Amino acid sequence: MNEVFNPRVFQLGYVALGVRDLRRSEAHYCEVMGLTEAARDKSSVYLSVGAEHHNLVLREADDKAFLHLGYQLKPETDIGGFIRDLEDFGLSAERKTDSQPGIPELVEVVAPGGNVFQFYADIGVGPGFRRIGIAPMRLGHVAVITPEAGKLRAFYEEFLGFHYADDIGGVATFMTCNRDHHVVNLVGLPEARVHHIAFELSDNADHPKACDTLAAANLSTLWGPARHYAGHNLAGYHYDPDRVMVELYTQMDVYLPATGTFEPRPWHRQNPLRPQSWRPEQMTNWETSFGFDLVRA
Repeated sequence: MNEVFNPRVFQLGYVALGVRDLRRSEAHYCEVMGLTEAARDKSSVYLSVGAEHHNLVLREADDKAFLHLGYQLKPETDIGGFIRDLEDFGLSAERKTDSQPGIPELVEVVAPGGNVFQFYADIGVGPGFRRIGIAPMRLGHVAVITPEAGKLRAFYEEFLGFHYADDIGGVATFMTCNRDHHVVNLVGLPEARVHHIAFELSDNADHPKACDTLAAANLSTLWGPARHYAGHNLAGYHYDPDRVMVELYTQMDVYLPATGTFEPRPWHRQNPLRPQSWRPEQMTNWETSFGFDLVRA
């Protein structure tokens, strides 16, 4: 049996990015990716995959930047108690009301490595799913590069209650707060930026459709679709206009916290499959050749 799995958050809600050309980036995510504008203010646009008010925040900036992550707290969370727990953990937090569209109240904290988190319990209902472009089903996970990966991992594990799921060569560590194989991937390198953001497609058949959609927009598929070892998801990657890598995936491994294993799948080479360290060359279960270094991309 695994240790008690009782994370404070249950999903990644949104990623906020600074972009050089807001109009160009918005066009990519709306016209190619198929997201919907939910709201905007003087400097930012809030885009929704469909279910929640927003899942991606784009803000005009002089250079591309990783601004913050939004995680949804369990509905029963006492915000005051959550702030006190953060302070006991050694972090200061700011409580904000109506600071952005769709979220009446949130708690903002700066974690190790300068990573900014926004935690909220309630978010408005989204505008619904579109039928144009790639049209993903949801925002699934994010990968973050940080020189303080060890300290950030401690925050995720010791405070937020995430579980270790896998790692690649001790450099990229996969962690989860729900049944997805991973909700965050921490990459320990001497930089501070987002590595990639990942959207789940509704069906495996959507992978070639997505590649065709990218090709029609004169955008290259960097790698895939092919199957990873860590997570065993079918994945394809492309760059957005600011060269932020975007992953499109299906068939992510399902985590079973009660046993600390993953639900068996026919393509697994181990049974039971448990969290483990994969070698850097084990990026793909199909031995598909990489044309770029996924860890350093």
